[in-house]
Amino acid sequence: MTRTLASLALVALTLFSGLLAAAQTEPHRATRLGNPATRFADPLKTPEDLRRTLLSDALREDVQQVLRMSEYSGDIEDFRGAAANAPIRELRIPVGTVLPAMSTRTKGKVDLLRNVKWAGKKPIDAYEFSFISGERRYRVVTPKACSNFWIEEQLPRPKHELALNCEVPTQSPQSQLITYCCTLGNSGDLTDPQATLILPMPTGAKVRCVSGGADTSDNTQLSWKFDDFTPAAKRTVCATFAPNQPGQVVFKSSAVGKRAASVASQIEVQVTAVPADTP
Repeated sequence: MTRTLASLALVALTLFSGLLAAAQTEPHRATRLGNPATRFADPLKTPEDLRRTLLSDALREDVQQVLRMSEYSGDIEDFRGAAANAPIRELRIPVGTVLPAMSTRTKGKVDLLRNVKWAGKKPIDAYEFSFISGERRYRVVTPKACSNFWIEEQLPRPKHELALNCEVPTQSPQSQLITYCCTLGNSGDLTDPQATLILPMPTGAKVRCVSGGADTSDNTQLSWKFDDFTPAAKRTVCATFAPNQPGQVVFKSSAVGKRAASVASQIEVQVTAVPADTP
């Protein structure tokens, strides 16, 4: 009898745990937005209304509370900067969409619902904007009718990345000299604390002049350093060489950031004549 009761208790506990798990994963159903008792703030009509709401001194603590409940790990000032300046886009959320979260109010206090299914009669008209904080990208979505905003991480995460493009111009002021130019770009989403471009001295040629503030202290290579290399930034540098003799001159360049991986470029130039004053 004791064993039978224990078995029944275990079955009941298992069924209860299953029902509890199902209840926890079942999405909240939202059928109407804009209720004065549950909306985060006043309805929005323009993007500027959204900026004023999220930057309001009166709502500052409530906004930060939503960010904390959303487990936002970025900087609050990055959020505020984006709320003030990021491009704001129109968004329509279809009926039946399960939203990751939505802020609300319970007896006047700010709260956050998770896993919310929009079950209204028509799509939600909303605003959205994106921004980067730390090494993560976030999206803020705000329904116009209620200002019940939420914040979520956007994937893929931002990346550190460099792009290196090197070339030898087809024409040179002195055709017997080789001018070699490289453009280093930040093709990623994040600022690199320092990007370094390195050009080893090519065999069979002597450097005549360089541009862009190159470090020439090492007689085996030229190097350029760019601090706080921001996304979309580009820097072009050139070096002019005098070949020692006819033949092939190989230029091998590379660049690396404090956080971005290394990139490389190689160009081979066929020399048919050398400057007259070259020994």
